[in-house]
Amino acid sequence: MFRSIERTLMLLTLLLVAATAGAVWLLLEGRLLWGPALVCVALWLVFRLRREYKKFNSNIIFLLNAIENGDYSFGFAESATGEMPHEKREVNSILNVIKEILARAREEQIENEKFLSLIVAAIPAGIVIVDERNFVKVANDAALGLLGLHVLTNTKQLKMVDEAVFRAFDTLSPGRKTTVRIADEREERLVAVDMSRINIRRGSLRVFTMHNIAGELEEREMESWIKLIRVMTHEIMNSIAPITSLSETMLLAWKEAGGEGETDRLRRNTVDAFSTITSTARGLLSFVESYRRFTGIPKPRLHPLALVPFTENILRLQAPLLHERGIKVTTGFEDPEIAVAADEGQIGQVLVNLLKNAAEAIPPEQTDGEIRVRIWHDGGAVRLDVSNNGAPVPEEVLPHIFVPFFTTKSSGTGIGLSVSRYIMRLHGGNLKHHTEGGQTVFSMVFPIG
Repeated sequence: MFRSIERTLMLLTLLLVAATAGAVWLLLEGRLLWGPALVCVALWLVFRLRREYKKFNSNIIFLLNAIENGDYSFGFAESATGEMPHEKREVNSILNVIKEILARAREEQIENEKFLSLIVAAIPAGIVIVDERNFVKVANDAALGLLGLHVLTNTKQLKMVDEAVFRAFDTLSPGRKTTVRIADEREERLVAVDMSRINIRRGSLRVFTMHNIAGELEEREMESWIKLIRVMTHEIMNSIAPITSLSETMLLAWKEAGGEGETDRLRRNTVDAFSTITSTARGLLSFVESYRRFTGIPKPRLHPLALVPFTENILRLQAPLLHERGIKVTTGFEDPEIAVAADEGQIGQVLVNLLKNAAEAIPPEQTDGEIRVRIWHDGGAVRLDVSNNGAPVPEEVLPHIFVPFFTTKSSGTGIGLSVSRYIMRLHGGNLKHHTEGGQTVFSMVFPIG
C-alpha cells in the first residue's frame, strides 16, 4: 500500500547518495565549479527528504495524538480531485483504515465493559472493586444493599455504616476472609467478606466479595437444634418409658393385691422394679450431665503453645495404655519450633480424646496396630493429624460422627468428637476427618496469625 511512497523515498535517497559521492569526488579532483554545485544538489535532496518525511509523518502524529485522547471523530481526505499528491492520498487512506480498526476495537471494548457491568450488576453476591487510593471503581446493587448505602465512591464512607466494616475493608489481606455485622433500623445482617487483588497496567485493584450468611447460619442452626432435640427426645423417652410403665404396673398390682403370700410376691417385684427405675434414672442423669459438660465449655484462654513438646508430653502420658494394647506410635514433626495460640488444657483434652478413639479403632487381634501423629503447615494453617490403621468409620456413620450424643459404642456418651470440634471452633480452627492411604485421619486445624 506504501509502494508509491517507498519509491519516492528510495529515489530521493539514491539521488542523495549519488550527489554526495559525486560532490566528494569532484572536490577531490579540484573541480571547484561542479563540486559545489553537487553539494547544493545534495543539500536540496536532504531538504526534500525532510519535507517528504514531515508531510507523511504529520498525519501519523495527529492520528496517534487523537487516539491517545480517545477522539475517533476525525478523518483524512482521500479525494483524487485538487492538487493533493497521490502519495498523500495513499497515506491518508491507510491512516483511515488504521483509525477504523482502532475505533472498532474501542467499540468492542466498550461493549465488553457494558456486558461485564451487566453481569456484575446481576450477580446476587455483593462486589466492590477499589483502587490503590481507596476510590470505589465498581459497587453493584447487591453490595450497596448489604451495606445499606445508595452510593459508594470511597471506602471512607463505610465509617458511616460501622467502624468495624471500614476496618475490615481497610485491613483485609488477599485470600483472607472475615465476617462483619451490619445493622440498620430493620434488621441485622451477618456478612462474609473476602478480598482478592488484581494487578493491571494502571496499578492494582482490590476486589471484595460479600455474602449475607445470616440466613444460611440460621438454617444450619435450626438443623442442629432439630438433630439435638431428636437425640434428646430419644434418650429421654427411652428412660421415661420404663419408669412410667413399671410405676403403673406396680400401682395396679398393689391395688389388686389379696392375701399375705401375694403381698410378699409384690414386695419382691417392687424391689426389682425400683432397682430398674433407679438404674434408668441414673442413666438419664448421666445423659443430662453429658449435656451440661457439652454446653459448659468455657472460653479458651489463648497463650503461645509449642505443639511439638506439648504433643510429646501427651504421648508419654498415653504410652502405658497404647503399649498395653500393643499399638506402635510414630511421629512426624515438620518444624520443632512450630507454635499456635491455644488453651493448653482444652487442646490436651482434644488430643487425648483423639488418641483414645484411635486406639479403640484398632481391634485387639490386630498385630500391626499403629497410630501416627503428624504436625505440619498447610497453607495458612497448622495441622495436627492423628491417624490409625484400624477399622475405618462406617460410611453410614460418617455424617453423624460430630453430632452431639451420637455414638455407636455401648458405653459411650457421644459427646467426645462433638466437644472436640466445638473446642477447636472456639480456637478459630476446626476438627476434620478424612482417609489417607487406607488410614483414618482426624486433623486438628489451627489458624495462623
